[in-house]
Amino acid sequence: MSKSNQNLIDPLLKSGNVYKLKCEKCNSISVQISDKEEPDYLCFECGGTCKLIGCKIK
Repeated sequence: MSKSNQNLIDPLLKSGNVYKLKCEKCNSISVQISDKEEPDYLCFECGGTCKLIGCKIK
């Protein structure tokens, strides 16, 4: 990973929220790290809707 990408990710890992989601359409599992209070429920694989199956909020 490049230095600039690492600089973007490190703060989120330290202070961001981690969400584990499962798509209701294609059953893919995704993990999102965000500074937002809610994850993006849109599946990046198929465009379906995901449901939250786990989270760690800081």
